[in-house]
Amino acid sequence: MPPRRPERTRAYPLPMAAPLSVAAAQARILGALTPLRSERVPLAEALGRVLAAPVVSRRTLPPFANSAMDGYAVLAADIAGATGEHPAVLPVRGESRAGAVPAHGLEPGTAMRIMTGAPLPEGADTVVRHEDTDDGRATVAVRVAAPHGTSVRLAGEDMRAGDEVLTAGRRLRSGDLAACAALGEVWLEVGRRPRVAVLSTGDELVEPEREPGPGQIVDSNAVSVSAAVREAGGDPVRLGIARDTVDDLRRHLEEGARCDLVVTSAGVSVGDHDHVRDVVEEMGSLDLWRVAMRPGRPLAVGSVRGVPFIGLPGNPVSSQVTFELFARPAILALQGASQPHRPRSVARTLEPMDKPEGLETFHRGILERDADGGPPGVRLTGAQGSGILRSMVLADCLVALPAAGSRVPEGTLVEIIPLG
Repeated sequence: MPPRRPERTRAYPLPMAAPLSVAAAQARILGALTPLRSERVPLAEALGRVLAAPVVSRRTLPPFANSAMDGYAVLAADIAGATGEHPAVLPVRGESRAGAVPAHGLEPGTAMRIMTGAPLPEGADTVVRHEDTDDGRATVAVRVAAPHGTSVRLAGEDMRAGDEVLTAGRRLRSGDLAACAALGEVWLEVGRRPRVAVLSTGDELVEPEREPGPGQIVDSNAVSVSAAVREAGGDPVRLGIARDTVDDLRRHLEEGARCDLVVTSAGVSVGDHDHVRDVVEEMGSLDLWRVAMRPGRPLAVGSVRGVPFIGLPGNPVSSQVTFELFARPAILALQGASQPHRPRSVARTLEPMDKPEGLETFHRGILERDADGGPPGVRLTGAQGSGILRSMVLADCLVALPAAGSRVPEGTLVEIIPLG
């Protein structure tokens, strides 16, 4: 008889406590993280970075009162009774153009031609659009009684010196960079981009450029995780594929421990060839959880050589959904983001949605605009299995269904998490 295979022993007990909620798991992950140090970067490289220090205005914007329209600078009192039938006719005295200060102020009872963005001449308080005049040069017939302040941008109406324009922890968008440029902030203090080790595990996996043989599958998880790391502001470090041996997994994780975060996929179950949990505990610490959710119930969290570790499930949809809910916020938190989670909104279900009782469920959904201006509608992408990659391809949101209940009727307001 062949020798009996020894039973596997583990240095930790299998989890028997009640599964955590998604929110509780998220809080535990973020609570264990410390933001990385900050660095100064030029404005041109700051898109998507997280501010480590507030941006405080050193300037007044606009720096001077100026025109919001091409037209004529006037005194509102001089055109108070103007109509199409009885226009106010004023002599035109000079011009104010962008980039130059008018040669003189505006005298009462006169008008001055003015261009968009040009300084408002001293004495003027209103701008009349070209369209509301006869566009005269020597004299102008004003056909409307424009109220005081019409089409005038006041000095400082946007920002004043000392205003806190952008707060620390904000992830910078293109409009934020425009404000920084206007204020002369050409260098910004931002959180360092975390280097994120990305590791797939499994003897069955092959790289995307290889044609899979019998029993093999392409490693799509490393591609999706690396892209998601980059979208979250991190720098992915691809470690390749670890085979289902303790030695190979240990070698890969040693390399990953040089980064700021290690994210793996697969190998966190209890099969004979699932070694991730054993090796992680050997090299650091392991906090293994069952999260009351679908897809993606098993989640391994801990540290490797002192570096934070998140072990995702192996099924591709489970991997992408759990990355979105747990790893993406962690990457943003390492950069110092004050709001690491995507903001949720609501939509109305356009079809019934079934789910397991007791599990928070994250269906993949497609939003449809409501013709009456109400909340958008949401329908499923089709089959919702954890191996259906097409469900993620078609989705523009995750439909977050609560743990209680097993069926959500059509027309129910539900939470959604936008994707992309």
